Amino acid sequence: MALVLMVGIAGAAVAVRSREGDTQFLARQQDLVPVGPAALERLMVTTSDPRPGYGGRARAARCTSPSSSGLGDPWTCVVRYPRLPRVRYRVTVYANQSISGFGQPEGRPLASALTVRGCCVVGA
Repeated sequence: MALVLMVGIAGAAVAVRSREGDTQFLARQQDLVPVGPAALERLMVTTSDPRPGYGGRARAARCTSPSSSGLGDPWTCVVRYPRLPRVRYRVTVYANQSISGFGQPEGRPLASALTVRGCCVVGA
């Protein structure tokens, strides 16, 4: 009897552990709206150029994700600001639809990473 109980507990622990990293499962459980590239691009073009000595609002953004999960993490977004070079970000979308990302100008890396934060990614 004790052996059957131990096997049952171990099986339950493995099942719970396998669901912890499944973002699609979490999205379904939390009724999250899937995030699509167009929605994230709309949010990214609201950002201002974070580079020292540069300014202006983003002119365009292109976001892609190798993931088919509900939130699509991790995203790669290339943002064009008024002055070149473009900035390539690695962006995470959180369950509350806010984002944060770290990036570097293409071809001209800086000593420290640029950051982008925002809220909220709306629609797919």
